[in-house]
Amino acid sequence: MEAGQIHIPRSIPTSLHRLNGRKIKLDLKINECGVTCMILPINFEGFIAPEGELVSIEDVDRILSVLTKHTENIHEIVQSLWAFAGECSQAGYFNAAIGYYEKIFLLVDKPGEKAECLLAMGQVWERAGDYQSALDVYSRAFELPQKPDIVWYFLHNNSAFCQNLEGRHQEAEVHCRAAIEIDPDRFNARKNLALAVQGMGRYAEAAKSFVDAIMACPGDHRALGHLEDLIAAYPDILEQEPGLLEQLRKCYAAVKSIRGKTRIQ
Repeated sequence: MEAGQIHIPRSIPTSLHRLNGRKIKLDLKINECGVTCMILPINFEGFIAPEGELVSIEDVDRILSVLTKHTENIHEIVQSLWAFAGECSQAGYFNAAIGYYEKIFLLVDKPGEKAECLLAMGQVWERAGDYQSALDVYSRAFELPQKPDIVWYFLHNNSAFCQNLEGRHQEAEVHCRAAIEIDPDRFNARKNLALAVQGMGRYAEAAKSFVDAIMACPGDHRALGHLEDLIAAYPDILEQEPGLLEQLRKCYAAVKSIRGKTRIQ
């Protein structure tokens, strides 16, 4: 996946004890009267609530109910929901992850927090390979007030990434340029801009944008691979852009300084 990612670590509340799916016997102290023993279901992923109830990590409504029962602090609840959403996304429980993010979206008030939530939600859909659903989520963000920060950079960039995959290159170009205006030093939007203009047949311009992306982040090999593929498919651009060959040599040198060697010498 070539869209940008933002990882924000969160923590699981201590009121919920994590269980992983194994056939094991657990001694669970569920109240002051004594101890209860139980067998976990096979492949169970979830938690033990303070009362001893097994709660699946995919049961978004029940998890939220447990959280709200044990704290009225909205910030703590939101932080916990972020943690659950992240775990579900990593485990491939994409619908549950989306469910947690939707709860967060309703609980937070600030536009920036809502935008961050929608960005994370779109990234889940991208992870699931559902790029149209990702675009639908990102479009909700553009109804909010915008700020020139990293969240909005990636909302524009990731929208462009998905639009390129859907063949919507003109729209992708607009979002890429908006992202570059927010942060011209990041490589993500420059690479996606190159893919957008390449998709519209502007190959020399695409080559320049690939070069910009490579020089901005020589450690990311994808832009160089795209540039090599572009030149292999349309070698005439080396003649149309006399300085491109020298720029390509500089790209190889920059990449080599990062990883020791390049795919093509």
